[in-house]
Amino acid sequence: LFNRYQNNETYGFHVDGAVRSHPQNGWMRTDLSATLFLSDPQSYDGGELVVNDTFGQHRVKLPAGDLVLYPSSSLHCV
Repeated sequence: LFNRYQNNETYGFHVDGAVRSHPQNGWMRTDLSATLFLSDPQSYDGGELVVNDTFGQHRVKLPAGDLVLYPSSSLHCV
């Protein structure tokens, strides 16, 4: 599943479903979610990944090409 954001678009707080349908294999489990940063942080305003977990809230905005892995059950938004 991929999401692409244009100017002023957001994806509110949510958790990713741990069980997903797969066309060839039936059901599959996804315990981890990932966010890949495609643009340099200086080239846009906003766009931080915000993840809430047992250690608090984390705001992440990394260089292009960096990837963040986090539990699919963590509340997060962009």
